[in-house]
Formats: sequence, C-alpha cells, structure tokens
Amino acid sequence: MYNWYLIRTKTGAEKTAEKQLEQLVERTFLPLARTQIRQGPRTIQRISPVFPCYLFAFFDLAHAARQIRYTPGVHDIVRFGDQAAVVPVWVIDALLSRCAEEPVDLSGPGLLKGAHVKIVHGPFQEFDAIFDGYSNATERVAVLFSIMSAERRVLMPATWVAAAA
Repeated sequence: MYNWYLIRTKTGAEKTAEKQLEQLVERTFLPLARTQIRQGPRTIQRISPVFPCYLFAFFDLAHAARQIRYTPGVHDIVRFGDQAAVVPVWVIDALLSRCAEEPVDLSGPGLLKGAHVKIVHGPFQEFDAIFDGYSNATERVAVLFSIMSAERRVLMPATWVAAAA
C-alpha cells in the first residue's frame, strides 16, 4: 500500500538523498525555503530545506523499505517504535500548496513590534531604530527613529533592517 513517509537523511545530504530516491520510489518531496543570513556586513539569500535532515517520499513500504534504508544520503525511515510513521495526505497537500512550485520565502527578518533594530543598508545605515511593523507582506518594514526630539516613522525594504545585537 502506497503512503507518504518521512525519510531522515544524513546531515546536509537532503538533495543527494532526494535524487537517489527518485529512482526508487513513486514520488519525493523536499520542501525548500529562501532565507536571509548575515555574513559580516552583508546579507545574502540562501535556499535550504524547510526541515533540515528530512524529506518526504511516496512508496509501498513492504516493497521499498530495505532499498531506501541503504540509499546514499538516507539515514532511515522515521519510525515510532516498530512502525514507520505515515504522513497524512493533508499535511503533504498543505506543504505542496505552499512550496511545490518554488521555495517558500522565509527571508523576512521576523521581528516583533517594539523590537530594537539596526539599519544595515541605505541612507540610514548604522542608525538604531524601533521596529513598528510590516508593510506589503514582508518586503517592506516601518521603523521609528528618534530625530530632533520627535519620533518619525520611515518605510524601507525589509532587507535593510536587522535585529539589534
């Protein structure tokens, strides 16, 4: 009987395992996300798995389990006791609807209103501010500056803002 199962991969080997499993199973799914990371003064975008060390595969457990466990990049099939964990179809459908076509964008700074931030790009670079909220989903943010004894609200790209250390 065919079901979706969760496959645990070796560290950093998600794409290798997926490529190998595509030859053995009916279907694979590795949800990817676009994130931002700081490297020194620069912010770069990176595409990485939403669930590091895991991917999903659709197969008949009775016929493919042994081959899957010995596939390069695969650690094992996730189990609860002696039973392989079946992933509900609605979970796969929800994930597919969000990130099947392209990596889901998780690159927003993920800040809470009132958080202290530092401006890392643009004309206000190196200024400190207070995070006031998101505008246009996560592409633009509003920050508050204290300038000449008054607070001013300024909109800027989200990539210009980083959480204060």
